[in-house]
Amino acid sequence: MDLRDVEILRDELLDRMVEDFKRAYIAAGIAEEQNEGLPKIVRAILDEIGDDGAGAIGEYYFTPFETGDETVQHFNATLTLSEDIPSDNLPALYEAMSYINFAVPTGSFSYDKDHRFLCLRLSVPMPVDLGRETIYAIMNTVAANTAAVADAFMGVLMDVANNEMSVDEVMDFLGGRREEKEEN
Repeated sequence: MDLRDVEILRDELLDRMVEDFKRAYIAAGIAEEQNEGLPKIVRAILDEIGDDGAGAIGEYYFTPFETGDETVQHFNATLTLSEDIPSDNLPALYEAMSYINFAVPTGSFSYDKDHRFLCLRLSVPMPVDLGRETIYAIMNTVAANTAAVADAFMGVLMDVANNEMSVDEVMDFLGGRREEKEEN
């Protein structure tokens, strides 16, 4: 398949995704700061994510092709869950994320210390020669999976970030306890 045709198809599917998000009563659109060479990004406000309905901002896009293997494309989702976590709470947050990342079925949580935001990321590879509806089904699965994982764990991570939950309590939440180190 010609890469230009793949890129046209991607753009059409991303536009379709925006319309589907809008039908679900979610504010959505294409990111305005589009520059040549950068991917087209769908942004959506997911306003019912998390225990308290705090929400998240979802960004969905295809990784641009690089020279090399153009038989595989990657669809990505990044959900930004919060901003500006107190630096004193970062060690506990990092530890809690490592346990949660081990437990989640898909994606991973991270904290971007430079830009100061907590997010969930998922990237899924797929062949470029898949049919339109198969690609779109995968895109929707990625969006649904990231929303479900964020919804399940966002409250826990925010409680850790706000010093309202300990790492031991996270372990209890996950159903396992860390082994206590024996003193010699």
